[in-house]
Amino acid sequence: MAKDYKHIAVEVLKNVGGKENVNQLTHCVTRLRFVLKDTSLVNKEALSGIEGVMMVLEAGGQTQVVIGQDVQKAYNEVLPLLDKSDDNSLKSQSGVETSKNVYESTSREVSNEDIVKENKKKAKKNIFGDKFVEYVSAIFTPFMEGFMGAGLLKGFLVLFVTIGALSKESTTYQILYSAADGVFYFLPIFIAYTAGKKFGAKPFVTMAIAAAMVYPNMVALKSAETAVTFMSIPVNMISYTSSVLPIIAAAYVQAKWEKFLKSILPDVVSGIFIPLLDLIIIFPLTLIVVGPVTDYVGRGLALMIETGLNTVPLLAGFAMAALWPVMIIFGVHWGLVPICMNNLAVLGYDYIIPLTVGTNFGIAAATFAVFLRTKNRKLKELAGTAAVSAFIGGVTEPAIYGVLLSRKKVFGAMCVINGIGGALCAIMHVTRDVQISVNALTLPAIYAIYGIWGIVAIVISVVGAFAVAFVTFNEDVPVKVKEHIAA
Repeated sequence: MAKDYKHIAVEVLKNVGGKENVNQLTHCVTRLRFVLKDTSLVNKEALSGIEGVMMVLEAGGQTQVVIGQDVQKAYNEVLPLLDKSDDNSLKSQSGVETSKNVYESTSREVSNEDIVKENKKKAKKNIFGDKFVEYVSAIFTPFMEGFMGAGLLKGFLVLFVTIGALSKESTTYQILYSAADGVFYFLPIFIAYTAGKKFGAKPFVTMAIAAAMVYPNMVALKSAETAVTFMSIPVNMISYTSSVLPIIAAAYVQAKWEKFLKSILPDVVSGIFIPLLDLIIIFPLTLIVVGPVTDYVGRGLALMIETGLNTVPLLAGFAMAALWPVMIIFGVHWGLVPICMNNLAVLGYDYIIPLTVGTNFGIAAATFAVFLRTKNRKLKELAGTAAVSAFIGGVTEPAIYGVLLSRKKVFGAMCVINGIGGALCAIMHVTRDVQISVNALTLPAIYAIYGIWGIVAIVISVVGAFAVAFVTFNEDVPVKVKEHIAA
């Protein structure tokens, strides 16, 4: 049955307090993310009762309405309802969350300024908690499609070379490898745009700074035998290609620097001199201070995690894989992204995400077991579609929110089974040297990159999660099932 997304949009907007209560709206892969002036106006019960809404969460200073894979359709219907062009109180930005438009209220005539100020104070207090996750998500989500596509291509190239179908010396390989590796090599430039947008810096200037960081002459200085200085100041050159943390920190510093410049420069010249002063000041500052400091921080974090995995691999691997579905629920898995990216850039491999290689498959298998066991028509339709989404596409939110989360025994048992696979990966030191999506279509590439123990972990998750879900499922548990799949 086709869903009426216009009706969903109207009901959602009404129950978050109306368009006057919306400061900002973004969306990620499955959720509408509202930043509201007054969260007390949200009617969570009514929101949760809307056909097509899977769940409502408060996280990262946002009211998150989980729609599922068709979130774009709901988002497109909400936007016209937020149109405030008559009072010029609405503007748009791009490049946040999914490179789609982001709408933010800029009205100065707020009905309750005290509430708005209080919400802002709370958001600042959470800068190292929910707010951190929000920033990481906003920086990394927009280019994930290109990142995953390139990673998958690199995985298949490894497979083709391994089985002798392609030679590394062939020009065909060189061309395809360039397509696969380009996004990784120039990763700072991609991050520069999204980080600049998120922190409020001039994003194209941030990109110019990132481009200078990976400029061939700069790369050559890293391996030069002579000492590198800037105006007699020693420069500790590090490798910025494929790096993550230096450009994020540089974008933050740039945003603060630009804010200061705007306060002292006349408007008539600020547009000319601010980009110039950014390049003159921020780029050398990044090379002298920001880059080396973030490099030490990244290496320190990686060493701490690696030490933990080497000391208690069984416990660490189990906890990471078992808790991964819980992290997805609250979006905190994004907090690990910078560390994993930094591992790839600094070490050449990552050992954190491989611990979770079987989790998508475990979620899919448990959901498929529910599909087979249930006699409820709506639940069967929901579970079948969600299982396919997790198994083929690697999108697990519909399965988690729509099927498993409300069945605590099934959900808990599935997490435990996934934890066993994670413990195995930790003990056998499973790693990856490229970023690829994890689903049934990428299994050949997973084998080529993760190795046989990664496949064994997947088998454990699939077989074990299906079995425990099939046994622990109880049809009599009263659960309200919402139809959220598109016709």
